[in-house]
Amino acid sequence: MSEPPALTPLQRLWAYWHALVHEHGWVRLLLTTNFHPVGNRAYRSGQLPPWMLVKRIRRHGLRTVVNLRGPVETPTLALERELCRREGVRHVDLRLFSRDTHRPEVLLEAKRLLQDIEYPALFHCMSGADRAGFMATLYLHWVENVPLEETGQLRLWPYWHYRHARTGMLDHFFECYQQARRETGISLEEWIRNEYTQEAVRGSFRSNRWLNALVDRVLRRE
Repeated sequence: MSEPPALTPLQRLWAYWHALVHEHGWVRLLLTTNFHPVGNRAYRSGQLPPWMLVKRIRRHGLRTVVNLRGPVETPTLALERELCRREGVRHVDLRLFSRDTHRPEVLLEAKRLLQDIEYPALFHCMSGADRAGFMATLYLHWVENVPLEETGQLRLWPYWHYRHARTGMLDHFFECYQQARRETGISLEEWIRNEYTQEAVRGSFRSNRWLNALVDRVLRRE
């Protein structure tokens, strides 16, 4: 597959504007980009402004950037892909959700990806609170063999993840698995392949409507 053409100066300028204004990059600059180390060889964050992404790539020697927003076409992500090519860093798109369960194929794709990519790696979504925390949990468990109850990547502090809003569906996925593991000792991958169903996990979760309003309307999580 041939590489997409380089962005024009005007497209690049629009990408910077889009990152700062349309995707609320100015808020992350004033408050936090939610950038944190994960275990020994990975990092997690929200959508980094282009110049900050380059800084992180060089400072931490990143070899892979995993975009958990999926293969969406936004000016910000177009510039991110171009910057990764320029820096010699692999860029991967994986579509995860912050308020829903995932198909088994997607979860197994995440495992293959974690086993295949070169580290150090950065996992990022939009805010760095939910999908990045979910992927960081999978990384610690599947790559660094950390018990799920010790991963600590889906927390209010310092990541601003709200487990009692709809974003808590991510926590509930792991809780459902841990219940099955206590009963049978099944591994996470085996559970995903043989027992897990989206409908059962989704149907047994309840969220708080006030926290939903906070996350969806005030924080405007993607």
